[in-house]
Amino acid sequence: MRILPIEDAASPSATPGAVFTASIGTKQIVPQGKFLDSLVFGLKGAVATAAVVIETFVGLLSEYALRVGDKTRLQLAFDELIALSAWFYNKMPRLWENTDATGNDFIFDVRVPVHESISAERPLYHSATRTAQTNIATETLLIAGKWTEAVLDRKPISAIRIPYTTAAAAGYTMMGITLPPIGKLIGLIVKQVAEFADGDIDLSVQRVKIYEDGEVSCELNVAGGSGVGPFITDGTLSPLTDLLKDFHAFDFRDEPIDLKAKKVELAIETQDVSDAVVIIPVIELE
Repeated sequence: MRILPIEDAASPSATPGAVFTASIGTKQIVPQGKFLDSLVFGLKGAVATAAVVIETFVGLLSEYALRVGDKTRLQLAFDELIALSAWFYNKMPRLWENTDATGNDFIFDVRVPVHESISAERPLYHSATRTAQTNIATETLLIAGKWTEAVLDRKPISAIRIPYTTAAAAGYTMMGITLPPIGKLIGLIVKQVAEFADGDIDLSVQRVKIYEDGEVSCELNVAGGSGVGPFITDGTLSPLTDLLKDFHAFDFRDEPIDLKAKKVELAIETQDVSDAVVIIPVIELE
């Protein structure tokens, strides 16, 4: 396997990534092998004036998009990339949350699955949207590719965020979308606004029903869904728990849901109303 930079500082350098003080517009990725297995991300920012908590710092990379030809494969905010990485690989990133306003916040080693065979007819493009965060400066972004010369027996991954505002009244509501018939659903990640806490167990998304051709095939309670982080919540939360506590994931990899065979729709039960949540279907393309 070849691991080579896509966005980085000039080498050698003590700077841990490419300068990221402005958004990176759509750029073509130069292939470094016959198969792109995954991407690895690292984000750093210097803290000044006041400390910046990690869940605010991640907003610096407000959207990363990866296209293969004219098809979008990834379209996620940085915290969503981290959640996908943690769920897919069962691996936490390395991070630091500055507390004294004289150092850095950083998140490194975020690996995201791609599984794409390289073809001249379907070039790779990516973009990264920067959103300035108060008291963060001299930002850098590392993006590296893990390439192989052999075409591995792994199906391409699609993970595109679906923003959704929960209903104004508690209960079930159909989302009003059909999951795209492009492969098999292997996972569903839910990003909450209202989360489980000592004094409140009413969630933005309490349950999810999956309909296949109009019939309920799954009724998912987020209390039984797997978290994507180390949910140690006694006393003061760790920065990693703070970052990932709003995410829940459901795993269908043992028997994926075939989106081509049936019309697949979602219904959301909300108990904390009118919240701006995100649903991320993780799909293996076929």
